[in-house]
Amino acid sequence: MKKLLLLSLFLCSLEIAQAQPGISTAIPSEKPSKYQQDQIKRKYGMFIHFGINTFHDVEWSDGSFPAETYAPTEIDARQWVKTAKDAGMKYIILVAKHHEGFCLWDSKYTDYDVASSGNKTNVIEAVARECKKQGMKLG
Repeated sequence: MKKLLLLSLFLCSLEIAQAQPGISTAIPSEKPSKYQQDQIKRKYGMFIHFGINTFHDVEWSDGSFPAETYAPTEIDARQWVKTAKDAGMKYIILVAKHHEGFCLWDSKYTDYDVASSGNKTNVIEAVARECKKQGMKLG
Protein backbone atom coordinates (compact mmCIF):
# COMPACT_ATOMS: atom_id res chain seq x y z
CA MET A 1 0.00 0.00 0.00
CA LYS A 2 2.84 2.41 0.88
CA LYS A 3 4.53 1.73 -2.45
CA LEU A 4 1.32 2.47 -4.35
CA LEU A 5 0.87 5.73 -2.45
CA LEU A 6 4.48 6.79 -3.11
CA LEU A 7 4.14 5.90 -6.79
CA SER A 8 0.92 7.92 -7.04
CA LEU A 9 2.51 10.95 -5.37
CA PHE A 10 5.52 10.70 -7.68
CA LEU A 11 3.33 10.53 -10.80
CA CYS A 12 1.24 13.48 -9.60
CA SER A 13 4.36 15.55 -9.01
CA LEU A 14 5.56 14.76 -12.53
CA GLU A 15 2.25 15.90 -14.00
CA ILE A 16 2.29 19.10 -11.93
CA ALA A 17 5.88 19.86 -12.91
CA GLN A 18 5.10 19.35 -16.60
CA ALA A 19 2.08 21.63 -16.35
CA GLN A 20 4.08 24.49 -14.77
CA PRO A 21 5.18 27.25 -17.13
CA GLY A 22 8.94 27.71 -17.20
CA ILE A 23 9.71 24.16 -16.02
CA SER A 24 11.25 22.05 -18.72
CA THR A 25 13.23 18.91 -19.17
CA ALA A 26 16.91 19.37 -20.00
CA ILE A 27 17.70 18.43 -23.57
CA PRO A 28 21.26 17.31 -24.29
CA SER A 29 23.13 19.44 -26.79
CA GLU A 30 25.54 18.31 -29.44
CA LYS A 31 27.61 21.47 -29.15
CA PRO A 32 28.92 23.37 -26.12
CA SER A 33 27.03 26.43 -24.87
CA LYS A 34 28.66 29.88 -24.90
CA TYR A 35 29.68 29.41 -21.26
CA GLN A 36 31.13 25.98 -21.94
CA GLN A 37 33.04 27.39 -24.92
CA ASP A 38 34.40 30.20 -22.73
CA GLN A 39 35.61 27.62 -20.19
CA ILE A 40 37.23 25.53 -22.95
CA LYS A 41 39.07 28.64 -24.19
CA ARG A 42 40.39 29.33 -20.68
CA LYS A 43 42.13 25.95 -20.82
CA TYR A 44 44.55 25.55 -17.93
CA GLY A 45 43.59 26.63 -14.43
CA MET A 46 43.92 25.96 -10.71
CA PHE A 47 41.14 24.35 -8.69
CA ILE A 48 41.61 25.00 -4.96
CA HIS A 49 40.00 22.75 -2.37
CA PHE A 50 41.14 24.21 0.92
CA GLY A 51 39.26 24.10 4.18
CA ILE A 52 38.80 22.35 7.47
CA ASN A 53 39.51 18.91 5.98
CA THR A 54 43.01 20.13 5.06
CA PHE A 55 43.84 20.18 8.77
CA HIS A 56 42.59 16.65 9.35
CA ASP A 57 44.32 15.13 6.31
CA VAL A 58 41.05 13.82 4.88
CA GLU A 59 39.21 14.44 1.64
CA TRP A 60 35.70 13.90 3.01
CA SER A 61 34.14 14.65 6.36
CA ASP A 62 30.65 15.10 7.70
CA GLY A 63 30.89 18.53 9.29
CA SER A 64 31.69 17.21 12.76
CA PHE A 65 35.24 18.59 13.05
CA PRO A 66 35.15 21.60 15.40
CA ALA A 67 35.61 24.96 13.64
CA GLU A 68 38.58 25.69 15.93
CA THR A 69 40.52 22.88 14.21
CA TYR A 70 40.74 24.95 11.02
CA ALA A 71 44.16 26.31 11.84
CA PRO A 72 46.27 27.85 9.08
CA THR A 73 49.13 29.90 10.49
CA GLU A 74 48.58 32.33 7.62
CA ILE A 75 46.69 32.63 4.33
CA ASP A 76 49.11 33.67 1.60
CA ALA A 77 46.75 34.41 -1.29
CA ARG A 78 49.53 36.27 -3.10
CA GLN A 79 51.60 33.08 -3.22
CA TRP A 80 48.64 30.95 -4.42
CA VAL A 81 47.85 33.31 -7.29
CA LYS A 82 51.52 33.81 -8.19
CA THR A 83 52.02 30.03 -8.32
CA ALA A 84 49.07 29.69 -10.71
CA LYS A 85 50.37 32.52 -12.92
CA ASP A 86 53.94 31.19 -12.92
CA ALA A 87 52.60 27.80 -14.04
CA GLY A 88 50.78 29.45 -16.97
CA MET A 89 47.29 29.02 -15.55
CA LYS A 90 44.53 31.34 -16.77
CA TYR A 91 42.08 31.11 -13.86
CA ILE A 92 41.52 29.92 -10.31
CA ILE A 93 38.40 28.20 -9.04
CA LEU A 94 38.19 28.34 -5.25
CA VAL A 95 35.72 26.10 -3.42
CA ALA A 96 34.18 28.49 -0.92
CA LYS A 97 32.21 25.88 1.03
CA HIS A 98 32.54 22.16 0.50
CA HIS A 99 29.93 19.54 1.34
CA GLU A 100 30.89 19.37 5.03
CA GLY A 101 29.64 22.96 5.38
CA PHE A 102 32.71 24.86 6.58
CA CYS A 103 32.68 28.39 5.11
CA LEU A 104 35.90 30.16 4.10
CA TRP A 105 34.28 33.50 5.01
CA ASP A 106 32.43 34.89 8.03
CA SER A 107 28.92 33.65 7.27
CA LYS A 108 25.91 35.24 8.94
CA TYR A 109 24.05 31.92 8.55
CA THR A 110 26.36 29.57 10.46
CA ASP A 111 29.13 29.51 13.03
CA TYR A 112 30.86 26.75 11.04
CA ASP A 113 33.17 29.25 9.41
CA VAL A 114 36.53 31.01 9.63
CA ALA A 115 35.17 33.54 12.14
CA SER A 116 34.82 30.69 14.66
CA SER A 117 38.36 29.44 14.05
CA GLY A 118 41.87 30.48 15.07
CA ASN A 119 42.43 32.21 11.71
CA LYS A 120 39.60 34.57 10.85
CA THR A 121 40.94 35.51 7.39
CA ASN A 122 38.15 35.76 4.83
CA VAL A 123 39.81 33.47 2.28
CA ILE A 124 37.35 34.36 -0.49
CA GLU A 125 38.03 38.07 -0.11
CA ALA A 126 41.82 37.58 0.12
CA VAL A 127 41.99 35.39 -3.00
CA ALA A 128 39.60 37.66 -4.95
CA ARG A 129 41.63 40.75 -4.07
CA GLU A 130 44.87 39.05 -5.09
CA CYS A 131 43.41 37.67 -8.33
CA LYS A 132 42.33 41.18 -9.28
CA LYS A 133 45.74 42.59 -8.38
CA GLN A 134 47.57 39.96 -10.45
CA GLY A 135 45.10 39.89 -13.35
CA MET A 136 43.87 36.33 -12.74
CA LYS A 137 40.29 35.24 -13.43
CA LEU A 138 38.46 33.83 -10.42
CA GLY A 139 35.52 31.49 -10.13
